[in-house]
Amino acid sequence: MTHTEFKDVLPLMGRAAAGLRFDDLPPQVVMRAKQRVMDTIGCLVAGYNAGIASEIRDYVLSQGGAQEATLLPGGQKTTVSHVCMAHATYMHGLELTDAAPRGTCHPGNEVVPPALAYAEKLNRSGAEVLAAVVAGYEMEIRFGRSVFPSAFYRGWWTPGLWGGIGSAAAAASLMKLDATQMDNTLGIAVNLLPTCMIQANEEGNTIKWLLGGQACAAGLVAAEMAARGVKGMRNVIGGFLPVIADKTLAERLTEGISEDAKFTFWEVAEGIVTKHYATVGPLFASLDAAFDLITEHSIQAGDIAEIHADVMKRTAVFNTVHPENDVAARGSLPYCLALAVCKRDPALLLGPGFADALLRDASIRAMASRVKITENEDYENQYPARSLARITLKLRNGQSHTTVVDRSERGRYLTPTDADIEGKFRLLVAPVLGPAKTDKLVGLCGRFEALGDMRELIDTLRAE
Repeated sequence: MTHTEFKDVLPLMGRAAAGLRFDDLPPQVVMRAKQRVMDTIGCLVAGYNAGIASEIRDYVLSQGGAQEATLLPGGQKTTVSHVCMAHATYMHGLELTDAAPRGTCHPGNEVVPPALAYAEKLNRSGAEVLAAVVAGYEMEIRFGRSVFPSAFYRGWWTPGLWGGIGSAAAAASLMKLDATQMDNTLGIAVNLLPTCMIQANEEGNTIKWLLGGQACAAGLVAAEMAARGVKGMRNVIGGFLPVIADKTLAERLTEGISEDAKFTFWEVAEGIVTKHYATVGPLFASLDAAFDLITEHSIQAGDIAEIHADVMKRTAVFNTVHPENDVAARGSLPYCLALAVCKRDPALLLGPGFADALLRDASIRAMASRVKITENEDYENQYPARSLARITLKLRNGQSHTTVVDRSERGRYLTPTDADIEGKFRLLVAPVLGPAKTDKLVGLCGRFEALGDMRELIDTLRAE
């Protein structure tokens, strides 16, 4: 096999990730890392009984294993790897964990579970967890950016594809691996990862949930093997990236990392999207636009003759009109728009709106059939700096109302306040754990960097 463009970038990336310490993190990075942890914990709780959670728990508990970390919500003990496989699986199909559009990935889904589990096993502090979370985000997003957007359009489900990079780096950080071991962790991880295809979103599948757990567990194998002296691949640029994508941008792997392995740009502080709908991220601008129009003009579902969505290519591909299960519905622009205008309740799009009864609702199905989708090349070319959608509601009386929304201009997505994160957290956690535990978790997350260990947090996350 011929490899081209050989330049070994892993030593610099390994030094940068292994060298991260909490005291080196700027205040803005600390704030965003704490938000990412709190947001992901909220999604974890919301996923306790969602999708294939019971199936993955049954599998994990059947395996036994060393009592290293706590499997939630029941509190059983098993290996870190099994705990993380289960916890990441709970969340992945929910479509509620954060997104990094620059890398087309969902880092929190696979970075936070191993950070918490290894901290429990190794008795690490909240400050150490935050440094590990940042290491995971920085490495995962840079790999995603190196093949953006080509890998997605080739057919990879990129959140699953790159999730193991983030979990590997976070685990290696908490294991206190040195720069060479971190380098090898990344090199091993990329060899284990290319397994997740976008076909996981197809009708009838529930495999999508497992992609997050599989990627997370693969990353932990990489860190554990690197700790034991296993060597990773070297030629990432010429021997790996071209296998994943038709167009590669290898310079992005080390962009924002100086020659002395210091971060000069922080991905975790720039461009992470907090998800306020349990759908694929490219749908958000369209949904916001629909809610804006029906509210501003007092439009009822019966008034609407057609919904025209003029959107990016990455939005238009989610075009299933009548999804048959919740996984497909979370990735269906026609269904989500129909749900929005028929039920007029944004809270339904946090999860309840994907129940079977609503998937079969005749009025929603009829409205979904009236959604027309067109691709806007100009909008696509502006992504990810802008995430645009133009929604037009054509009414039965001949009138029409149009608005254009840029998700990037709405602060709750890219620059959320702590109140934004807490509001979403409470909506997700209180129905599962109750108000008292929710209040306690809010307090623990608020002072996360001061926690000496994870015991109180993990204990509070157990369901009665």
